[in-house]
Order: sequence, then structure tokens, then C-alpha cells
Amino acid sequence: MTPSTNSKLMLKADELKYLEDQMKQTISSIEHSHFQYYMSESNGIEYDDEYPGWTKSWLKMRLEDLYFLIIAYLEGRDMLQFLETFKSKFKEQIANETDLLETTQTHPEGEGELKIIVGFKQFLEPFKFFDSRQLKEDENLKLESILRNTGFILKNIKTVIKKEADIYNEVKWILGLYYPSTRRKNKAAFIEEFKSYNPDILIPELKVAIEYKYIDSPSDNIDEFIDQLKVDATNYVDDYKYDTFYAVIYIEDISIATPESIEVAWKSKRFPNNWNLVLSGHSIKAVDKVA
Repeated sequence: MTPSTNSKLMLKADELKYLEDQMKQTISSIEHSHFQYYMSESNGIEYDDEYPGWTKSWLKMRLEDLYFLIIAYLEGRDMLQFLETFKSKFKEQIANETDLLETTQTHPEGEGELKIIVGFKQFLEPFKFFDSRQLKEDENLKLESILRNTGFILKNIKTVIKKEADIYNEVKWILGLYYPSTRRKNKAAFIEEFKSYNPDILIPELKVAIEYKYIDSPSDNIDEFIDQLKVDATNYVDDYKYDTFYAVIYIEDISIATPESIEVAWKSKRFPNNWNLVLSGHSIKAVDKVA
């Protein structure tokens, strides 16, 4: 059977994979820059743009790059009808730079998102490579790597640690480079009848909340620390903007408690499935360095 002209022009698997990676990276880059810009504007803070107007121009340029990446991908997959639908929806908007930076909210209390990115994602969601659960899992793995490297971060910044806040303040600064929506406390709605519960760090774009515990003395009762985290796990509920939680236990010296003993104590408390334990400290070797 003679192959059709279209099938001869289809991209090879490695070329399609390259386009898939480029689309994901471009979307991530656009969203992170937009979060940073949007949050400054929405909070009445003038965005620190070294070259005034450049951020807006850069975002528009990258949106155009993304538009052509998606076209190349749909052509490479020989999905010509899908391609024509995509072009008819966005061609004029891209060509005339019409409302490219218009924002929308996909949740009533969420952050503003670029409307055109939301539209692009609708065309990519049918493809396995753009599965939202897999993308979130990939981001969470990167986040967990950063949290495991808390000791590495503090050592290189030469932080003097006297209390928990000295730890998570520095980590929050680093996380802000990766996730511009990163916040400190008092921004979630974990409210019970008589008390509000506030995680140490919030990352709205990942729907993640982070709680730190600092163990620095042989007199510290490890079981008591984990009981405190279990209380947090019981009360960090009913805020739909956050669905994944990390408990980071920072140990100054593993002679106080070994990672194995802490993990055993953690498992015995039967934390909810959306809570994750991360251990870090100068004496605990992290597997990955922060990228």
C-alpha cells in the first residue's frame, strides 16, 4: 500500500518528543513570568523591569513562539482538522497581538491566568504528554528536590539558624525564583471554630502548602514534633486552593534522631495520603542539587 503524501511528511517520534518538551518548557516559562508580573500589578507594586515594557513584549513574543510550536506539533501528528480549528481560533489574535495579555480566573479565589494560555491548554489536554496530573507530579518532584536540599541552601547562603523562621524564610526566597506566586503565611483559609492554621510557605500555582519543623537539641522529643504535624494535617482542610502538603523536618545533627527513626514515627501516625515527609539538614545528604 502506497503511503499518502501527508504520512510522508509526518514527524518522527524523537522530533515530536522535542516539540512536546519545548511546548511544556515554553508554557512554564510564560506562566512563571506572568505570575511575577501579575502579582506585582495586582498588589499595586510597580514591576521591577530593567527595560520598561520589555516584560510585556517578551511575553507576547513567547506566546507567538508557543503558537507556532503547537501548529508544528499538530501538523507533525497529521491532525489537520484539529490544526485548522486551532488556527481559526487564535490566528488573528496572534497576528494582531489582540488581548494577548488578557487575564482570566479559573477559580473564584485563584490567581489571574493568561486567557490565551488557558485556551492553548484546551487544545493540548487530549495528548498524553500534557496530562495535567503528570505535569503536577513532575513539578512536585522538582519542589521536593529543593526542599530536600534545605541544608545545602542554608550552608551556601551562610545562614545562622536560631529558629524555624530562619530556615523557611531563606527557602521561601529560593522557591520564589522557581514559583513566583510563593507566599509566606496568612494567605490560606484553614480556619476552624476557634483558631486559624497557617502553613509556613504557600505555593498557589502548585496548590502546595509547606510546614517546617526544626530539631536542634538532644532534648527535643521527635514524637512530639510529629504529633504537632499531625494536628496540622487534621486542620489544614477546607481550602480547595491547596491539595498537597509537605512536612519538612530539618535536623541539625542526625545523632539526635536518624532519618530512619523519624520515618518510622511518621508512618505510625497514619498521615493523610496528600501529606509528604521531607528530611533535610547539614548532616543529611540530599540526592539532587537545586537546578
